[in-house]
Amino acid sequence: MKLEYKSTKNRRSKKAPVANVPATSAQDEVSFIMVAKGVIGFRESAHIVKVAEETNCFISIASGKKFGTNKSILSLVNLTITAGKSLVLNIKGERNEEAFREVSKIISGETDSNS
Repeated sequence: MKLEYKSTKNRRSKKAPVANVPATSAQDEVSFIMVAKGVIGFRESAHIVKVAEETNCFISIASGKKFGTNKSILSLVNLTITAGKSLVLNIKGERNEEAFREVSKIISGETDSNS
């Protein structure tokens, strides 16, 4: 995909290439709507960050009007996720399926967050 801009300096429309941005494939990103089966606190948030680092993926979770990413444990904790709350989980990266399996285990309370 080629980005272009128009210059209005000389009243003539000049087009100059700015950057070549590689298109990301849809396979590198997955999104799911889930319902939390447990509380997500500091340990669970730290485990989500660890999964993101191990799989080299970007993980974001939205709950209502709040949004958190793997870049900040506090942003995940501040979502105040409790049992029965609906979430939108978005994972970008090549190993997104592996990351999704691990994060869904954390959200459903099936895994020990200490590992």
